[in-house]
Amino acid sequence: MTKSMRFQYIAVLVLSLLSVALYLNSLNNSFHFDDHPNILDNPHIRNVKNFSQFLEGIRSYVGIPRVLTMLSFAINYHFHRFDVWGYHLVNLILHISCGILAFLVARMLLSLEFEREGHPDQPKINLLSFLSALIFVSHPVQVNTVTYIVQRNEGLAAFFYLLSFFLFISGSFKKGWEKFLLFLGSGGSFFCSIFSKETGFTVPLTVILFDFIFRCKSKEDRLRRLRIYLPLSLILMIYILFFLRGGVLHLLAEKSKEGVTPWHYLLTQANVIIQYFKLLVLPLPQWLNVDHDFPLSRSLFEYPTFLSISVLLFILGLAAYLINKKRLISFCIFFFFIVLLPSSSIVPLWDYMVEYRLYLPVLSFGLIVAMAFGYLYQFLARHFSKKTTFGVVSGLSVLLISFYSAITIQRNHTFKNDLTLWSDAAKKSPYKMRVHHNLGRAYFNRGDIDEAIREGEIALKRSAHLDRKENVKFVLNLLGGGYFVRGEADRALSMFDRAIEVDPNFATSYYNISCIHAARKEKDKALEYLRKAISLDISYKEKALKDKDFDPLRGEKEFMEIIK
Repeated sequence: MTKSMRFQYIAVLVLSLLSVALYLNSLNNSFHFDDHPNILDNPHIRNVKNFSQFLEGIRSYVGIPRVLTMLSFAINYHFHRFDVWGYHLVNLILHISCGILAFLVARMLLSLEFEREGHPDQPKINLLSFLSALIFVSHPVQVNTVTYIVQRNEGLAAFFYLLSFFLFISGSFKKGWEKFLLFLGSGGSFFCSIFSKETGFTVPLTVILFDFIFRCKSKEDRLRRLRIYLPLSLILMIYILFFLRGGVLHLLAEKSKEGVTPWHYLLTQANVIIQYFKLLVLPLPQWLNVDHDFPLSRSLFEYPTFLSISVLLFILGLAAYLINKKRLISFCIFFFFIVLLPSSSIVPLWDYMVEYRLYLPVLSFGLIVAMAFGYLYQFLARHFSKKTTFGVVSGLSVLLISFYSAITIQRNHTFKNDLTLWSDAAKKSPYKMRVHHNLGRAYFNRGDIDEAIREGEIALKRSAHLDRKENVKFVLNLLGGGYFVRGEADRALSMFDRAIEVDPNFATSYYNISCIHAARKEKDKALEYLRKAISLDISYKEKALKDKDFDPLRGEKEFMEIIK
């Protein structure tokens, strides 16, 4: 076994052990927020043995593009039910796998870069690729993908994304059947990525970028490649524009009606990406947040939008300038923006800024930082001995990874349960309705009803500035639940009625109203609202069987007929 091979095995082992050490304290962290509709309250993941029925349920629930993620949750449920550590374990295994692939991809790209410069120093390539992978697995922004269970869709999509890219690079330098099989595996991994999350649709752009920067040696080469890539890209673009989740064009029209135009969203994302840079370079605990409260930009010339766009255009111009000079830096910059295209372009999404979208782009950041350390080594080596230079660069690398690791471990503590997570978010996003609503729910589930109502009332005040008023129904429902538990049934009914006014098909409030009437032994009203709740959501049949509020109606014939 060569020294290079031995180093690779050691690197894989260290990456795996570091990942386990960083996320060991998260294995018993509770479910959070979107985990509830996607896992805890999702009936479609509880029947994985009947695969056709599972697919039908998923199609109606989240759409086929995320079927592999939901299948993974279904398998988790089959073996672990709602035992949270099993879900965290799968996320951790995925993160380790992504870290290993990040190391292998970085190693290939660095080899190509240094071969062109005429000095393929294998030990240097190994060390720099190892450093970039260490940054990938240890960076604190990755917590939002690894520890936040439902964001497995990001980790799973990233795994297949990196696998597809790795197999494509490998196949690019092979011939015959070996080339065909590697490309076939790359194509299969690409489809697995898009069936995990929509980020996977950008794999072809990354592949074309790699081919143009690292493989094409002339304009004629690029033109020949375009004849192959353009028809395939056109087919994919037609699917995205007209068929993906009803079509992007349809989504743009719908979002514009809600007051968030593609232009406003694009301006906002310019500011968001600058904030992403800030979090990548210096992920301080006070800047990390599960729910950023980011303002919508409505004008090109408002501060800091114009400045942000100018900076981004400069960076993209720099990437174009470096294509023939520093190919890897150019590739990393373009790759960063390509991966963010589905979430940071013209298609408005409800959340303007979330940290889990940086999961794959951290690969670019890690490579650029690793190369910066390589240039630092070259600079210091001209003035000091190799031993001193290596010691300085190694020490700085260890400090950087230690800094990231310490914050990652601390961030996992923040995700311990809903109360710790949303208390932290409330300090950082004090004017966001959703944050106070979720903190109120955490207090309610803990049995601290007065605090739950206090947070609910704060959330209700924050809702005055919301563009999407239908989300207020959740706050009203929380307040109704709090008042009911506190014995103020009339105030509770008022809140539930207001929630139904906001959304006439809100099954939860119909069910809660039926609970109040059942507890009051008002049989007719209780059954009327229960029928309505079950007609909107069949899961309330099972819930009514277990709910103590329905004890006065247990012997009633009509009640038993409804819940059968």
